[in-house]
Amino acid sequence: MRTPQKIFWTVFCTIFLTSYSIVSLSGINKTSTSFGNGDGPISEALGYLRSTQQSDGCISDFATSNWAVMAIAAAGEDPHNWSVGEGPSIVDYLTANRDVLDLGKASDVERFILSMTAADEDSRDINGTDYVEILKNHFVNGQIGDEEWLFDDFWGVLALVSNGQAANSTIIHETVEFIKEHQNSDGGWGWAVGAGSDVDDTAAAIMSLISAGEDNSTEVVKKALQYLRNNQQPDGGFPSWGVTNSASDSWAIGAICSSGQDPAEWQVNGTSVIDHLLSLQNADGSFNWTKTDPEWVNRALMTSYAIVALCLRQYPVNGLPIYIRIEGSQATIWRQKVFVAASIIIDDQGQEHYFTEPIVLGALDKAAEVGGFDYKVKQTAWGLYLYSVAGEEAIGTKGWMYRIDYVMPGVGMGAFIWNVTSSPPPPHKDLLLYYGEWTDLPLKITVDKTIVRRGDTVTVFVEYFDDTEQLWHPLEGAIVHFLSTQFTTNATGYTIITILVDPPIWAEKESFIRSDIVKIKWVGDVTGPGGWPDGKVDMRDIYLVAKAFGSYPSHPRWNPNADINDDGKVDMRDIYVVARNFGKTDP
Repeated sequence: MRTPQKIFWTVFCTIFLTSYSIVSLSGINKTSTSFGNGDGPISEALGYLRSTQQSDGCISDFATSNWAVMAIAAAGEDPHNWSVGEGPSIVDYLTANRDVLDLGKASDVERFILSMTAADEDSRDINGTDYVEILKNHFVNGQIGDEEWLFDDFWGVLALVSNGQAANSTIIHETVEFIKEHQNSDGGWGWAVGAGSDVDDTAAAIMSLISAGEDNSTEVVKKALQYLRNNQQPDGGFPSWGVTNSASDSWAIGAICSSGQDPAEWQVNGTSVIDHLLSLQNADGSFNWTKTDPEWVNRALMTSYAIVALCLRQYPVNGLPIYIRIEGSQATIWRQKVFVAASIIIDDQGQEHYFTEPIVLGALDKAAEVGGFDYKVKQTAWGLYLYSVAGEEAIGTKGWMYRIDYVMPGVGMGAFIWNVTSSPPPPHKDLLLYYGEWTDLPLKITVDKTIVRRGDTVTVFVEYFDDTEQLWHPLEGAIVHFLSTQFTTNATGYTIITILVDPPIWAEKESFIRSDIVKIKWVGDVTGPGGWPDGKVDMRDIYLVAKAFGSYPSHPRWNPNADINDDGKVDMRDIYVVARNFGKTDP
């Protein structure tokens, strides 16, 4: 008689061998120490740029000065303060010499917009000229710039996002679709339509798509990241023109950061892309293009690229990714990470309010554009007041409040600048926007394990944040939701749940703010009809794990449900768990 485990291995091998001829495990993430803030290399690189600045404010030339402004801003310094003695700043130099721009060339305008937004300038009015409108005039037949080129589409989206243009606007939406339509079969992009893929343009495409709201879990982004993986070289670097170099490293790092991954973990032979980039820094703080640079290399340009990368930033540098969760009175309205840069907020009277820096309302605005819900604000003597989200309006003492990393700030949503305003002190990561009273306190739920076998128990702990003490405390009487069953926490904030299937768990209680979800994974049961775990380990689970075997985040076949032990790869350990539980069902 054949046991369920024997049946499993027979079927698994059949599916695996007929689906893939070769599965390479060489790209699986390795663990490494993160680069950290890199104060030494970054400050030395900034010092080099300062040493090359000229009396008129220029660094190298006009184009390089644009990239230098982005680097200076990414490092947290104000480019308006960068000058030689009492001379003009680098921003003054750019605005005074903008007549060298070729306004008939979209990429020239895009680079200038990106430098201006990095310097907190409104590119719609640079000494009376609206460069955003000039760029929009390059929008032809669903794309930006030359119809045969792609690079001007990547950087066009980045420039428009940096200036607060809506992600769901026609120009961004159609250009994003144009970019996705011209992704090559290998997952990458070239500089032009039909051109072979290269690292630089693929990195720019990834940053542009994610900045415009493309989720990093979509197939187009996963395939693009896999293209980068496939092109990382034995020395850890990324190539252009057949040689690994600092420019390609820098843009690849920006793309990796935009996807929410750690570039220090992108390693080959134990060497990360960060390691390779740092190996090209000289004693004077500058960066070579390659180990042995030709004479024509512009080191100020290479150094500007490298600074942005070492700051673990992406383009546009005036923005950053923020996780936003919106809790309505009855249910969660939206949760996802968005990219927030400058923003254009329109109040209920149709009046535009432009913010050059990323603010809380800007995060909501981007979420609404991507998520397809509406919100309403009105102008008051104290600034913009949010009174409606997804049709739920403020009534009496109840309305829309916000917290940053669970802390309630002391300023309005239009005044809180990400990674600038305190409190809470920067850096900032999460925005909790919720409907309730001023006195409502946030909940947080944790579990003792997230990977379980059928019938295992999970201990759930619920706590609340005390605004007065600025501390977390256990919460008695919280309702923990699991399927259609409710559990109540005891005096110490705990309750125990027996896991039979694996939907998310969350907690709530009157006068408190609903918690975020925690996902529980039942080992072996990874899918079922409709794609949800169905309480049994069967052929569907075999197929899903076999299909994802050998994959990891950014791999085109990656499926997090198949990574049963949550170690960042689908390998024989996950196969063993499915095999061991094959044929089991809920009681």
